[in-house]
This record gives sequence, C-alpha cells and structure tokens, in this order.
Amino acid sequence: MSPRLAHSDCIAALSVTLLNAIMALSQTPVLTTRPNWSELNPVTRLTAETFAHPPATDRPWVRVNTPDNVTSEELRAEIFEMKKSGIGGLEIGQGTFPQTPQLVAILQAANEAGLKVSLSHGSTVSPAGYSFNEDNVRKTLLFTASKLSAGEVADITLSAPLPPPNTGFGGGARPAAPPAPRRSTLIAVLAYRCASSTCNASGPITLDASSVVDLTSTLTDIDKNGVAGGTTTGRLKRTAPAEGQWQIIALWSQGVFAQPDLFSKQGTDELIRGMETDWTPEVKTLLKQNGGDIFYDSHSSDRGSPTELWTNNMEAEFKARRGYSLIQSAPALFEKNFTFSDGSAPRVRNDLNAVRGDLWIENHIKPMEAWAHSFNYRIRLQPYGEPVTTTPDEIEAASALDRPETESLFFGDEVDSYLPIASANHVTGNTWFSTECCAALGKAYAQTFQDALIRMHRSYAGGVTKLVYHVYPYRDAADAKWPGYHSFGPAGFANAWGPRNPNWIDAPAYNDYLARTQQVLTQGEAKVDVAIYMQNYLYPAPMFVKGGFHIWPDTRLQEAGYTRDYLDPTLLAMVDATATVGHMAMGRATYKAFVIDSEQQPASDPIKTSMPLDAARRILALAKAGLPIIIVGTAPNQTPGRAPADDIVLQALMRDLMQIRNVHQVAHEADVPALLLSLGIHPAMEPGSSSPLLSVHRRDAAKHADYYFLYNEGMVTPLNEPGNLFEPAEGKTFDQQVHLQGEGKPYRMDAWTGKITPIENFVATKEGVTFRLDIAPDDAAIVAISTSTLGVVPTTPKGGTAGSLPAPINLTQSKWHLSVEDWQPANDYATTGVKATETRKEIKQLNIEGVKPWPQIPSLKDVSGIGTYTASVNLPSDWKIGTGARLTLGEVFDSFKLSVNGNDVPVNQISATVEVGPYLHAGVNTLSVRVATTLNNRLSSLDAAVAKRGLIQDYGLIGPVVLAPHN
Repeated sequence: MSPRLAHSDCIAALSVTLLNAIMALSQTPVLTTRPNWSELNPVTRLTAETFAHPPATDRPWVRVNTPDNVTSEELRAEIFEMKKSGIGGLEIGQGTFPQTPQLVAILQAANEAGLKVSLSHGSTVSPAGYSFNEDNVRKTLLFTASKLSAGEVADITLSAPLPPPNTGFGGGARPAAPPAPRRSTLIAVLAYRCASSTCNASGPITLDASSVVDLTSTLTDIDKNGVAGGTTTGRLKRTAPAEGQWQIIALWSQGVFAQPDLFSKQGTDELIRGMETDWTPEVKTLLKQNGGDIFYDSHSSDRGSPTELWTNNMEAEFKARRGYSLIQSAPALFEKNFTFSDGSAPRVRNDLNAVRGDLWIENHIKPMEAWAHSFNYRIRLQPYGEPVTTTPDEIEAASALDRPETESLFFGDEVDSYLPIASANHVTGNTWFSTECCAALGKAYAQTFQDALIRMHRSYAGGVTKLVYHVYPYRDAADAKWPGYHSFGPAGFANAWGPRNPNWIDAPAYNDYLARTQQVLTQGEAKVDVAIYMQNYLYPAPMFVKGGFHIWPDTRLQEAGYTRDYLDPTLLAMVDATATVGHMAMGRATYKAFVIDSEQQPASDPIKTSMPLDAARRILALAKAGLPIIIVGTAPNQTPGRAPADDIVLQALMRDLMQIRNVHQVAHEADVPALLLSLGIHPAMEPGSSSPLLSVHRRDAAKHADYYFLYNEGMVTPLNEPGNLFEPAEGKTFDQQVHLQGEGKPYRMDAWTGKITPIENFVATKEGVTFRLDIAPDDAAIVAISTSTLGVVPTTPKGGTAGSLPAPINLTQSKWHLSVEDWQPANDYATTGVKATETRKEIKQLNIEGVKPWPQIPSLKDVSGIGTYTASVNLPSDWKIGTGARLTLGEVFDSFKLSVNGNDVPVNQISATVEVGPYLHAGVNTLSVRVATTLNNRLSSLDAAVAKRGLIQDYGLIGPVVLAPHN
C-alpha cells in the first residue's frame, strides 16, 4: 500500500462519528447558519467565454483620492476612463468627501458604466458636527496616579489627564504641543498596595491585585457634568494604611476620536442616523441601484481596528462575559505602567481583547451590515492596523464581515500575514478578500505595473481575491503641479495610478490578467492541506520586526508544498464538521490534519501555550474521531483569560488528547512536514523536491474541476520593505515535476491571453496528475484539472517540422530603431491647477546598436514616456509554417506590447517569454516591442523631492533578446 493511500484508508469511515463527537463534547453550539455569500458577493460562473472576457464582477477596483472643488464633469469623465481601462469599481471619499451634487454625478456615471461605488469617510465615519463631548463618542480609559507612603494623609483634587496619543495599551509619548482638554468622566478611584516595599520601579509598578480598595464612594466635590451624569472632578481625603506603599489610581473615560462609539448600539445608531440624514432621496435611490459598499480603513482612527479601552457599558458587559470587575483590574490595561504580582495582568488584557472584539462585532459590525444591506450595500473593512498594539482578533472579525480586506503596505507583502483573513473566508465560504495594493513608501511615480503584479501574486498566494489600487488620484488641484493632483506628493508613498502615467496605456492588458486570475480564485471552495490553531490579538507589521514577521516562522512546510489555514476559537465554534476519505470538512473548507503550534509568533497576546476550554474540547473531539493532530513543542497548559481554575481543566483535556493514537508531538515546526508524509498525508500540490512554489487550491464540485494558482515566490521576506520595488523579479526559475490532486485531465489557463489549453504531457495517478512545470521567478500559473473539456475546442497543429532548425538568434546587440514619446509638462513646472495636467509628448527617433537602458543613452537620460523598438529577423528559406519559435525579451522596464509581422502577440509581463512560431515565415520578419515607463526619471529632473531620493530607473528593452526555434 502506498503512503499516499494509507492515510485515506485509515479514516474512510469517520463522516458520522466526527460530528457526533463534536456535538457531545463541545460546550459551544455548532453554528451552521451562514450568509448567502452568492448574493452578497456574486461569483462569475467560470466558462471559456467568461475567462476570456471577464465581467466587471472580477475586475480590480481603485481608491480615488480627491481634493477640494472637484467637478461633476471631470468625475464623470474619469469614471468612463476607468471603465475603458478595465476597472470594475471605485472607492471615493479619502482626501475630501464629495458634496451631494458630485456624489450624485459619481453614482449616476458609475451606474451607467457598470462600476461599483464604495463610500469612505464623510458621513460614513461620523455625523456632521460630531464632537468629543458627545455621550456616545468613541472613548478610551486613562488614569492619573499618586503614591502614598504608610500612614500618609492625602488630600487630592482629581483632574482629568490631557488626551494622549491613541496607542492602545501602555500609552506613549505625548505630543510636543499639549492637546486641548476634553470632556472626561471619572469612572473610579482605586487604591492598591505595591508588591515591593516601595512603589518606585524603573519599569511597570507591581501591584498586589488582592489589596484593591474602591474609594469612589468617598469622593467629595463631585459634579454631574460627565457622561450619564458622572462626575468630571472630585476630591479624595485618605489616610494610607500603616504598612506598605500605595498607589491611588483614578480611572477616567475620555473621547479618543470624534466618531460614534464602535462598541455600543447607541453609537452605531447615531452613525446610521447621520448617514440617513446626509443622504438625499436621490442618493439613496442611486446607492440601491449601484450595490457597492461602505469602507472602513485600517488603524484605530479609521475604525478598522478599534483599540480604545472603554465604552459606557463596559463594566457591566465585561463582568457578564468574564465574571469579574474590569474596573478593579484596570491597571493591567496600562502595561507600561502597572502589572500585578500574581501574573494576571496579561490575562486581564486578553479578556478585554476578547470582550471588546465581541462588542464590536455584535453592536457595530452586524447592525451596520444589516442596515447597509437595506440599501443593497455591503461593509468592507480592514480588521488590523496597529503595528505594536493589540487589536481585536483578526480572524474572528473577518468571519463576521461582508468584505474583509488587507493591504500590502502594512503586511510588507508577507504571504503568511494574509492567511488569517483568508482562513476565515475558507471556513465561512466568503469569496471576497480584497487588498489595498500596492503602496511603496516614498515611491510615487516610480512604481511599475510589474511591481504591482508581483505584489498581487504574493497576495493571491495568501488567499486574496480582489485588487484595490492605492491610489488613483483625481486629475487636478489648485496647488498641484505636473502631472496632476496627488494627495501624497510626487515623492510620497503610494503611486498615482491612472492615465497621467505612460505605462497606463497597458492597464487594459494588466487588468484583464488580474480579472481572470481573480475569477479563478473565487470558484468553488477552498481546499487546504493543514489547519493550524491560532488565537491572536497582536499582528506586528513586518517592517517593525527584524527579518520580517512570520506567524509560522519555519519555511519547510510550504517548501514541501503544504498549504495552511489558521483557525481561531471562533472558527472552531462555527464548525459543522465531517470527515471522509482522509479529509476533515470545517464549514466550507477541508483539511487533512490539525496542528497546535507553541512556536507560533508573536509569542504573546495571548501566549501560544494557552487555549480556551471550548477550543480544547472541540479539538479533542476531532482527535477522537480520527483526525491527525500534531502538537509542536509544548502542549497548551493554561487558558488565555483570568480564570486560573480553568487551567487545571485544560491540562486534563490535554492529557486526554495526548493519549489518542492519532495525536503526535514533535519538537519544532521544522519536523512537521516529515511527520505528515510518514502519516501518508501529502499536499494537494506536491513538487518533485523542496521548492519556493506556493499554491492556492479551489474545487468546484458541481463542475468536477480543481483549480490551482501556482506562484514561484522570489523571496519569503522582501528586502527594504515598505519601500521595496519588485522589479526586476527575484529568485530562480521553477522547473521540475509537480503532482496536483484532482480528477481528470490538466489544462493550462493563460491569464494573459484568456485561453485554456490542454497539457498534453502528463501522467495520471489515482489521486491526480503529474507533469513538468516551468515558472519564471515571481511569476504565476493557473492549472485546472477537470473531467470535462472546460469549453476548450480541440485544435489540430498546423504545418510540419523544419528539416534543420537554425540556432537560437541573439538580437540583443542587433540594430534596432527606437521611436520615443518623451512625456514632459506642456507648461512651466511651477504651473498649478488644470493647466498643470497638460503633457507635451516630443518624438525622438534613434537608431541604436544593441538594446540598453535609456539612462545610458544620452538623449534619453531624463526621458519618461513610451518607446517602440523595431528589428528585423531573417529566417532561412526552408522555414516551415508551424515551426516553433520561443522569443525571450529578457528584462523589460516597464510594461510592454509585442507585435510580430503586424500581429499583436500577448506576452507574459513577468517572464517576457512567448511562443511566436505561428507568426513567423521564411525571409525577413519584423519584431516590434512597445515599452511604456513610469514618470520617475522625468520628475527627477524637475522636482527636488523626487531627485532627493536618488532613484533613476533603467527604462526600456534591456534583454537579452533571443529567438529560439524548436520542433
């Protein structure tokens, strides 16, 4: 019996047992009710026709930044330009939210063009005139503290602290200019004995949690000017006990953002009323016709990851959900200032993270989604964004969202960092996972389409299914110079995508490629090899972690071909699980094994040897039903919250788990791949040897088709992020045998041409197919395995074979004619406004001996624009029609288009290699390569800020350019 089949035979009869075991052992009900994702986020039914011509549903979106004084006419013109360029939707509101007449114009034009509209900022964030003084404003918890020695008499007048920066737990350095006082409400005054003989400490002061004394009721000189009639001041007279030193800690609630509260229904109701008031009947009608979404950006200030510590009903909610008083444990929330001698402070913070996440989902996200649906709108949200501060559980939030979103900048293009949100989607069945791509710090007007494409390949490998370009600026502004308005400036972070750039001429080709890929990635359901347990409230930005941040640091698992999802307690509670023939079904996803990893990062918030009891019981049920469980390092030995008695119960559950035959323990993550193989568990995509090839596997059971997105990862951790540019591509070509699981024959789905063609040379196995695969560095391929033809019409090869093939022809040093459009401002560079957007395009004609970067050609040293290279190739008189010939262009900067004897030939823009045999004939053949650049080099000669970054890009056709005939 082969190892590939042994594991399947072992667990073939588990379908009923697993579900019964889970229901019997879990204290959490199995949740099977799911949204109708096909209505919320429609999926194109993939056919040969839809793949060739993807509809708007599959197309990328853009974020449009706007200045003041935009015009309806220009907005309308830009929307139709987006349509022409292959864009499927636009997000509007960042910069300046449009006034009602402009919003109407946007919606009317978008509805006419078939584009979706997303609303961001404006009344979607807060009602007009909303202030920090509102009762239901977003608020956090602050403190003031005084030290008392034994027996000391204190007479303290309590005053609210000034607002600090919003950095969540621990606070941070105050801004140089003191902020203005805000309405603050005194929540409580508490006394704690310091655990040591004095309260002096170089770091956090250690308090005896059991010594707490609530002094709130002893206050005098109070008022009723705070929230809900609370006091904004008070006087405390207190004689300290005869022993020890004491900390008197006053807790204050204070507005942190002038927006309605995200943790209460009252705050959500105020936000909804604000939008209902702001939108006219005409706007509401147009919104219902459009069916777009409302967008929440990342960071706490933009509501994507609320980090505030308080809401008006927090004490009651916390006590009901966690069984103890948050107020009396509140010093634990300020980890840079206080800790508890019993070690409970981190567990208090874990409890608050859990409670505020639940409140956010229950009182804001779900009501907002229900209300948005009444307008045929959705909620799109980035549930992360504080690089060194704890936030709600990203996976839990994503599982509740209509449209979860990530971004390339914050996560540094690390594939591993995209997986938590993708995991939530895989279980729930949601196919929308967008990314705000492809900002690079300080690289405005230097980002290339190839750079964006590689970032998207990395995103797709992490489960992303939709691109939102960041950003597509409005045409002009009163103070903006050539080539037009850009909210981040000509040398700022984030590119200014759009027709102001020479390379935008190739936007339709790139956006077709992206749309076809995104269509494939939304088909059927996710099939993932391994599920990994994860509970996390801290998501460090890789740019802040030396060597990059990786949840699963060891790379051997992915190098062996295994894919992974991260499942948190919420996803485990949602599971309606069954197992058949070697697979465990969890919601809409399937897995072959489950891993508990004590080496997972980050090591804290909560510590990775912790686990809630409900999650442990559910995992025990899976193990008893026969699912292979792998424990890496130390098994969980404590619960994350402040419930020490539960630790003993958890330890007993882990002892029971370890006694089960199919539960295994290894020392390190690096040991997992070999163990999986020894158990007969193979990856769905298995390379012949260890490789950088990453995969995404989707299965459409109704069509009996498996789809694989395969990406040759150039580097695990990109260098110089967040300012890295992915051009030229990094890494080595993947060229080896690969085995893909699935039933039927394999097909290559070319996202550049839209063609689906059979892979002729393959070996069928009982579980799939094996064939040789060649993928350039940072490039990707799509392969389908199907019992049907996928709509492909069989073709018969034309012509014969040349008697003798000429040797490869190296055209790199040949004679080329180069015609260049030199893009530069039509007016003086100091010009601003509409006139500043005018571009003059001078034509330069050059005959060159060999291709080389434009900066090495004196007349092109500062030029940006579009260049067309033309060369001739002589083929022998006995050249037969149908003889193969592969053209490799080598390095091309940036986007390009190939023509052979007047025939446009779509080319993979990363590998720059294409079959041109069908277009060649005996005698003289003409090759034409049109190359489009960024605006960086021209702006470097005009703008001091752009010049200061010292970046001159090697534009043009660089090569080597080789034509290789073959049989």
